[in-house]
Amino acid sequence: FTGNFSEAKEALAAVTEGIKNFGEETKKEIKVAGELADMRAKADKVERDLLLERAEADRKFNELREKAADKENVAIADRIAALKEAAAIDEAITKKEIEAARLRFEAKKEQNALSESTKEDLDEQAQLEARLIELEASRLKKQKTLTAEITTNLREAAAERKAEQAEKDAEVNAD
Repeated sequence: FTGNFSEAKEALAAVTEGIKNFGEETKKEIKVAGELADMRAKADKVERDLLLERAEADRKFNELREKAADKENVAIADRIAALKEAAAIDEAITKKEIEAARLRFEAKKEQNALSESTKEDLDEQAQLEARLIELEASRLKKQKTLTAEITTNLREAAAERKAEQAEKDAEVNAD
């Protein structure tokens, strides 16, 4: 020791500050890690619940689509209502699936931002993001299909009304 108390005091202060900062950083990382674990646990629970909910929704969706396709036995207004209900059912369950996928993606993204990410971590993050995008694209595609079917049925209903009116007009003119 050279006896330079001023330098020793500064060095000790720097070490103390470093230890204090390390402790604070560690507390923050532990807190964030806990939040990430909570996000993953919530996503797990939501996904488990959605397994049965999706199966039920698919069954109801397909029953309604079948009803909407039965032009011989189901009135056009009922077919349109069935399509609208099918769209609402699918939209609701898909939104829940998107939210679960978003939770899982956000948790992985935050986890990767916290620590050194391996190639596998980054690949998993990309797969989770791709799954999220696929769910949103699938939702939009189904929406488009159902909207087209509803529009077709509405045009058919309008054509039926027009034909009925023309028939009535013809009867009135014939008398």
